[in-house]
Amino acid sequence: MLHSISRTYKFRWQLFTIFFPGVLVATAAEQWLSARQSVSEFAAASHYEWTIRHGFFADMGGIKVAPPDSEPFPVDSQQLAYLVKHKYLPMPEISTDDIRNANKTDELGRAVTFLQMAWFSLTCVRRGAARIGLSSIELTTLAFILCALHTFFFWYYKPLDPDCPRVLTMDTPVSRVRRDVGAEEPYIRTPLDFIKPPPDPRSLVTPFWFSFGVVFCAGEEAGPRPVQTLANSKANPPEGIGWGLTAYLVFFQIMYYGLHLAAGWTMSFPSKVEWFLWKISDFTEFGLIAVYILALPLGTYFAPFIGQNIFRVQASSILEVASMLPYWAKLLIHGPFVLAYIAARVLVLAESIISLRALPAVVYQDVSWSSFLPHV
Repeated sequence: MLHSISRTYKFRWQLFTIFFPGVLVATAAEQWLSARQSVSEFAAASHYEWTIRHGFFADMGGIKVAPPDSEPFPVDSQQLAYLVKHKYLPMPEISTDDIRNANKTDELGRAVTFLQMAWFSLTCVRRGAARIGLSSIELTTLAFILCALHTFFFWYYKPLDPDCPRVLTMDTPVSRVRRDVGAEEPYIRTPLDFIKPPPDPRSLVTPFWFSFGVVFCAGEEAGPRPVQTLANSKANPPEGIGWGLTAYLVFFQIMYYGLHLAAGWTMSFPSKVEWFLWKISDFTEFGLIAVYILALPLGTYFAPFIGQNIFRVQASSILEVASMLPYWAKLLIHGPFVLAYIAARVLVLAESIISLRALPAVVYQDVSWSSFLPHV
């Protein structure tokens, strides 16, 4: 049963990656930042044995606490640091080797995949230098490789999904932990929900998941509380997201969609109509992403004004304002945006395969590597 759920979960992520590769990169970047900042949190408490690998492991739900007044539930790195700093829990003894040993198969798979991507990319560069055309599916694959290289970097220390989380016995009742800070509101996921910062307005991921949840009703799933797993789609770095990372992720989006726009002009398609649909879809994707990126700072700037004058409440982010809207208004705003992007994405992916039926003969030429080798 668990293996069936795991396969279904991974298939959903694979499907998601095909349609939203840029979101996956941004998610990986924010998770990397969260795990990295957890090292500083534990170092401030003189626990220097905590590494970024530990941070990923905790944020994935690899650590659970078992208080006497609640069933075990997962804690992320920030929640664990809070419990350790306030002496509710001793520092857990989890070696880096224990996490790494469970990840050997994944590291081997990454190495093989990286070699395949490197060879394919090198071949495409060689074809370009020899003025041998690329097919649309090769260009699409190159764009996926660009995303994969970024996720490889950000998730280099991230282990496989933990099948057997480490359970830590906690002598202090979790009700006391909540009482000590005056946490009286019912929790949504776990009793330690209060140990999380609000979403950073510089995040490129959080607004997306809000829109995605509105359109596909993919909010918090119904079920027993506390939850037994942590979502692999979100991360709130405790120290916030710097402008440097946000700027780079914006630059990445330009690189990714710019690759389609720049190379697409020189590619051959079976018909003018298909070439036109390809370009319209590329421009649609790029335009929607540009609007999305521009809307975030503008929404943050005008959020206090909108909240005060329309809803008569204080608001500091565009998500707070959006949450106050009725569902029909949310769907009216976010639905066309998300569905237009998916439609454009479907056209790009479909044309990448359909166009193989009639391509110029030059596209099928093999690369002659001997011409690149120095002759003695």
